[in-house]
Parts: sequence; C-alpha cells; structure tokens
Amino acid sequence: MIDAVVFDLDGLLVDSEPVWFRVRAEIFARLGLAWKEEYQKALMGKNTQAWIDDGVARLGGRLSPEAYKKEVLDGMVSAYRTGGVRLMPGAREAVALCAASVPLGLASGSPPVLIDAALDANGWGPMFRETLSSDTVPRGKPAPDSYLEVLRRLNIPPSRSVVVEDSGSGILAGKAAGAYVVAVPNPAFMPAPEALQAADVVLESLHQLPDHLARSDRLRAV
Repeated sequence: MIDAVVFDLDGLLVDSEPVWFRVRAEIFARLGLAWKEEYQKALMGKNTQAWIDDGVARLGGRLSPEAYKKEVLDGMVSAYRTGGVRLMPGAREAVALCAASVPLGLASGSPPVLIDAALDANGWGPMFRETLSSDTVPRGKPAPDSYLEVLRRLNIPPSRSVVVEDSGSGILAGKAAGAYVVAVPNPAFMPAPEALQAADVVLESLHQLPDHLARSDRLRAV
C-alpha cells in the first residue's frame, strides 16, 4: 500500500519546458548567441543554481549571475500569470484523484517563486500538503535529497511512496530515495534509455496514472 504520491512539476504537470526554452532563447539571441535543445535537455530537473551557472558560462560573462537569474525568472512568472504555460495531458485529473486518496507532495527543481506561480495558476495549492524546491536542499536531482525531504515532512517512509517524474535526473532521484517511480516522459525531451529503464513503470501520459496505481493496489480507492 502506498501512503503518499510526490510529483515533479516542470515537464510533468505543466508544459513549462517550451517556455523555459523560449525565455532563455530570447535572452541568448539578444546577446548574439543561440540557446540549443541539447542545453535545455541537460538542465531538466536540475536546481536553480545549476541552470544559472550553466547559462552564465555559456554567455561568456555577458550577463552576471544575478541579472541572468532575474531575466529568466521574470519571463517565467509572466508566462504563468498570463496563462502562457499549459497543463500536461491528464495533469488536472491525476492530481485531483490522487489528492482524494493520499497526501500529495511536490519536489521541483524550480525556485519557490515559480512553484507558487504554477500552483496559483492552476488552483493546486490546497491539494499539495508539502511542496519543496531543490534549491532548499544540499543537492539537486539526480541526488535523492528533495524527495527524501518531502517524504520526511509528510512522515511517510520512501518504501511506501510513489514518485512521478518525467526527466532522467528525476527518475534517478526517486529511485535513489527508495520510492516506487512512475515515469511519464515528455516526448519532446525524452530521457536517456538507461534512465527510463530505472523506473518501475513507464506510462504514456498522466491519464493512465490513477488506473495504474489502483490496478497495482498502490493507491487506496482512486
């Protein structure tokens, strides 16, 4: 029996990766450089400091870390507030059905301001008992720190939890934490085969999540 479900955010519940890409690409283009899909994929699931360090290095000093962080976050917050970040298929139903059965957590590589913006935009705040940015733990994904901390706050052993992830680093983080990991990969940013193989199950969309957990007797009365 599973006593908690912990979701990732970017690329899993919200289709934010194209928005992250657009925001970064606009900054790079203004400075005469190109932001590439391979750069984006490498950052999926990573924490704020990781993407700041990566972007500043690729910009070759054209922006300070503080300026780069501000431009990216301002662009992302604006997109959430104006309805520019769509939900992933099945996200609303999966969150609602799981929340009706067990406590929900959220462990994201996004900073708290973007987690709050996503939850506010979709009315999800009351559904998640614990939310955590990996900026607040010693190590970001693929280290297990963020999932272990959310589960500690929920007072649920990892062995009695489900982690739902889309990225390779997130899948590995969930497995390292000791959870049952459901991978729902984003077709536009498919994880490496070895990461997908580490998941306990791979689903095509979140539409399948409640039925899978109910059929496997891992969620009460979905």
